[in-house]
Amino acid sequence: MLLPCPEGLADEGIVLRRHRPSDHAAFAAFLTDPDATRHMAFTEDQRTAQGARDMLDYVISAYGTEHEVLSLTIADAADDSYLGSTGGSVTETDGVVEIYYTVVAGEQGRGVATRAVRLLLDYLFGLPEVTAVRADVTVENQPSVRVLEKLGFEDSGPVERAAADGDLAHVGLTGRRYVLQAGAARL
Repeated sequence: MLLPCPEGLADEGIVLRRHRPSDHAAFAAFLTDPDATRHMAFTEDQRTAQGARDMLDYVISAYGTEHEVLSLTIADAADDSYLGSTGGSVTETDGVVEIYYTVVAGEQGRGVATRAVRLLLDYLFGLPEVTAVRADVTVENQPSVRVLEKLGFEDSGPVERAAADGDLAHVGLTGRRYVLQAGAARL
């Protein structure tokens, strides 16, 4: 299954749009903030200014190619400022997409993640081959858990993920898997 990256999606004061080079500084500031990324599976190299630049450049260069990455900036609709990012990837299970979402520290607690994930879900469930969406979170990341529960995701149990190398490397994660089936509530 291919997950095409839309040019942009908008609702309630935010825009989900493709990353741009102008996002480098804000993306790097986010990734190099240990508090902001403490629950995330970024490697130590990715948590550097150069690592953040390399990661964003990789995603931008993949747009429109056979290796396209569904990764979008969450931007303020009024001034296009960087509020975070969201996206998804196909999984080993047919029809299931795994999503992620991040919000910069100064914007957390205002519903940005919930609105962004709702927009992403509407897009994903509009693709006929997507039957379910999942997200893996650490149990300590209660704000993220609340976003998923608010949108109707169900806790499907514990998950332990191994680290991976390569262009989209990540560290291991131990937490819970949340799943939302197509047709389920996204209030």
